Amino acid sequence: MFCENCGSQVADHASFCPECGKPLAAVEPEEVRQKRGHQPYDYGQQMRPVQMTSPVQDQPQMQGQPQAQSRPVIQEPPQVVQKQTVYTRKLPIIVIILLTLGFFGVGIMGGIGGLGLSMATATIPGLVLIVLIYRLDRIEPEPVGLLVKLFLLGGTVGIIGAMSIGTGLDKILVMVFPEGSFFYCLIDAFIVAALVEELLKYMILRICTWKHPAFNYRFDGVVYSTTVAIGFDIIEDLLFMIGSSAGTAFSRAAFPGHCVFGIYMGYYYGQAKTFELKGDTAKAAAMRRKGIFIAVGLHGLYDFCCMYGQSAPDLVAVLMVLAVIVLMTVLNVTAYKNIKKYAQEDTQV
Repeated sequence: MFCENCGSQVADHASFCPECGKPLAAVEPEEVRQKRGHQPYDYGQQMRPVQMTSPVQDQPQMQGQPQAQSRPVIQEPPQVVQKQTVYTRKLPIIVIILLTLGFFGVGIMGGIGGLGLSMATATIPGLVLIVLIYRLDRIEPEPVGLLVKLFLLGGTVGIIGAMSIGTGLDKILVMVFPEGSFFYCLIDAFIVAALVEELLKYMILRICTWKHPAFNYRFDGVVYSTTVAIGFDIIEDLLFMIGSSAGTAFSRAAFPGHCVFGIYMGYYYGQAKTFELKGDTAKAAAMRRKGIFIAVGLHGLYDFCCMYGQSAPDLVAVLMVLAVIVLMTVLNVTAYKNIKKYAQEDTQV
């Protein structure tokens, strides 16, 4: 027979023309027509595609070929996001409260162990805090050399300056108010101790980090400020142990005050850097002053409760001790929550 499209001769049972490729549905061999009694034969039946259940479209099913199997649709299991339970979220807070009360209780009872344990109690908590805060800075960790420099300056320049200035101011203060009186403790706590020490730590912070190229994220201010503060705190704790009992080391370990104050100073210090780079120098200066003011206020309040509690009448002394316990616990827990928040909200300056 011949192809109706191109006229080429093809085999009698061929389905396609070998020359032009056109289906030969219209051409029916004579012997096939005679066998089925000249009934019309639908050659297109050979060309009908098999309906597949698979979402993937397959090629048309040809006569004589085995029917293609449908492809099963594989669904990936949904991702399960683990949510923190109430116990998981509250556990660090509970640990902080227990450590605060435990250290303070041991300090009140006179401490335990000898000189070695007391020195370890005075130094290890601060070093642990530096590591934990450094690990919170996940976007771009700060240069270790810069942090070591800040730590050493806080423990040397800061301490020497605070002792020198504080000694001079104490001599003037004792000539105006009786030592241990309400106003003496108030001025000694907020001016001689808090204001002088926080300004010295801020001076080290500003000189060493404000123009440093590594200071490019807001949380960097918290890392720098707490590093200076912990260097100051560790050396101060060791000096306080001279002529004191082991209880002093445990009482001071219950509240890493300089680190707590440094968290707030560093937060606003990082905010100030952002405004400075935006050209708003007035707002930057306001943020720096706010950080210093909060640090001095918390520092002075804590020192006043401690100082006045040692010389006040019995009932007032008991109230001051209770105020110190509550203040330490609240400030420790609040500092933990805030520093996690500051780290999560960290953005480029």
